[in-house]
Amino acid sequence: MNAINRWIGFIFLAFITVLMFNKGIDLWFLGTNVDGDGIGIHFLGLEINDRVADENIPTYATGFFVASLITLLIAFAAVGKTVLKLKGNKTAC
Repeated sequence: MNAINRWIGFIFLAFITVLMFNKGIDLWFLGTNVDGDGIGIHFLGLEINDRVADENIPTYATGFFVASLITLLIAFAAVGKTVLKLKGNKTAC
């Protein structure tokens, strides 16, 4: 995988990380303040669960936080390899 593909992957994973973190924040602030039996959780147009009980909403928020942390770590691991290669490849000017 060349350096350009790694940077594109980093940008994509960073974007997904921000979206997951934002969804986690939305769910965290929503908390258990819902009408009826529960809510439906959607991410990027995909339905994750159509009926989440109000006491399980913080668990889903935590799941989105953890998933965003994992994707961030994967993004930095992919681009870190490229940065280390560039660091070790110093040429005389």
